[in-house]
Amino acid sequence: MLTIINNYIEICDRLINKKRCDLLSKKEIEFCKIIKLAKENFRNNNLTSGLRNVRDAVVIHEEMARPMQLYLEKVIPGYNAELEYFNNSNGEKNMNNELIEYCNKIKSQVEQLINNKSLDQANLLIEEYENIIKEDLDIWSMKAVIEIMKNNLDEAEIILKKSLQIDKNSFDINYNLGYLYQLKGNNNVATKYYKIACDITDDNSILQQLNDTINSLSSYDSIENDVKIYIKQGDYSEVINDLNNKVISRDYNKVISVCDYWLENVSKDTAIIYYFKALASNGLREFDDALFYHKKALELDNSFADMRNKKSKYIYDYSEKEINCIGCESNEYEIIWIGNQSISEDNKELINPIRRWVQCKKCGLIYVNPQPEEDVLNKYYSIIAKEKFGGIYGNIDDRFNFLVDLANDRLSKIESYNKGEKTLLDIGAGVGTFVGTALDRGWDATGLELTPEDCEYAKNKYGIEHLQQNFYSFTDNQKYDVVTLFEVIEHLQNPLKDLKRINGLIKQNGLLVVATPIVNTLYGKKMKEHNIFWNVVTHLSYFSREVMIEYLNQSGFEVIETNMSKEQMGRVEFYCRKITEI
Repeated sequence: MLTIINNYIEICDRLINKKRCDLLSKKEIEFCKIIKLAKENFRNNNLTSGLRNVRDAVVIHEEMARPMQLYLEKVIPGYNAELEYFNNSNGEKNMNNELIEYCNKIKSQVEQLINNKSLDQANLLIEEYENIIKEDLDIWSMKAVIEIMKNNLDEAEIILKKSLQIDKNSFDINYNLGYLYQLKGNNNVATKYYKIACDITDDNSILQQLNDTINSLSSYDSIENDVKIYIKQGDYSEVINDLNNKVISRDYNKVISVCDYWLENVSKDTAIIYYFKALASNGLREFDDALFYHKKALELDNSFADMRNKKSKYIYDYSEKEINCIGCESNEYEIIWIGNQSISEDNKELINPIRRWVQCKKCGLIYVNPQPEEDVLNKYYSIIAKEKFGGIYGNIDDRFNFLVDLANDRLSKIESYNKGEKTLLDIGAGVGTFVGTALDRGWDATGLELTPEDCEYAKNKYGIEHLQQNFYSFTDNQKYDVVTLFEVIEHLQNPLKDLKRINGLIKQNGLLVVATPIVNTLYGKKMKEHNIFWNVVTHLSYFSREVMIEYLNQSGFEVIETNMSKEQMGRVEFYCRKITEI
């Protein structure tokens, strides 16, 4: 109740200050002026004058008697006086109704300003309104219209998509999205939202206009004649090649047009066509559609769970869980990518091939949600270790010389900062190439590795005895001069907590070195939705440079240097000094 009263008074006060008294009655103007004096007297502990102000105010505006009694009970400890002006039992209801009435007045005024193309004035009034009322879909829709009129289509899209998350059945939001995508030339997406708007409205005249618009947006005419000929002649492999080229060139609207033409003229049950529709929908950031089409493709052909090798099948039920941010634990996120990761790596019928990446709205971390269960991931690690990694990494033996050179480069950098003792812990040591190179250079180096196959490989190939242990259960009274995590942090389930835990393993002023793929490098910016790291089965997070540095700072480290890794593909090395004990 107190919030409603404060909001009401603040709205009136702002309107008076902005010289918008035409939206208020005379008694409201006088009431708010007197209440403003009352609040000032209460702040100065002048209770007598404040109470006198309130009495004078409710004489002018009797409907506010009961709300002001409640207000006084909140702001003055022990106040319980029964004032004759404070006995209106309908006060709260009247207050609510008046607040709604004035909100509607402001919205009407904004709409009129938009119609008159007074867009800056409309924005100013919206700004004042949003200082009081948050998340009003009518206002958000008007903001989007203003951005469209200013030709800021990307900004309008952000506003409308945000609105859609709150109410998917809003006619105005869906219609405006249809119009927005029509302006952008995305006729397929425009048609989708216009059709949703049709389902929402009961107005026949609006329905007729929308149907006329939808018919005018028919995209089949945009399909190249040679594609139609391929389909007519049954030369389907050429159609698939054409679709693949269109995906590579990000011509997603034409991809959807060709797919729709196929589904209407060839077959409604072709898995690869739904797969291409899913790719295009993801590229257009239509994530609900992307998820639907990927699932449809897998239902029609379960070998799409392993598009690379066609060995694993789709098993429908995977051990995974919906989670909050694995860094800051916020439950607010937005979807940024949905795809079938098996185009790059076989999931071994353990991990869902449909992968959804989200970005935390609070800290900015990008992470997989839902996340595979830990025991499933551990089983997967064991399987791929037996294959010597393979996949996008290549055979480990073939990379031996490269990995030794890489380790030497990293150790030279570490040694330039570390002039004292040489104790080192490599977390996620893999087959031991880095630890072995460090031993060759005189370091007292230890590798921590969970996967038994990697530990066995390191022992048999290099004579290195790793600590075979889960990082989460690892305890060590020793503190190290240097701890390294090379392409490891993106595999951890709680990266911020884990960095803070690692802080306790490092001596004061010791070094931490982290190497990980970074999304906003040149590689990430170039590849966008085609980035290979979206498809890596065991990756659970994807950092931006800013989020990585922020996490390191929160964990007691100062970043003293960053380098692009020779591993390439947007991997960055962060050399950090421990400055605070956590």
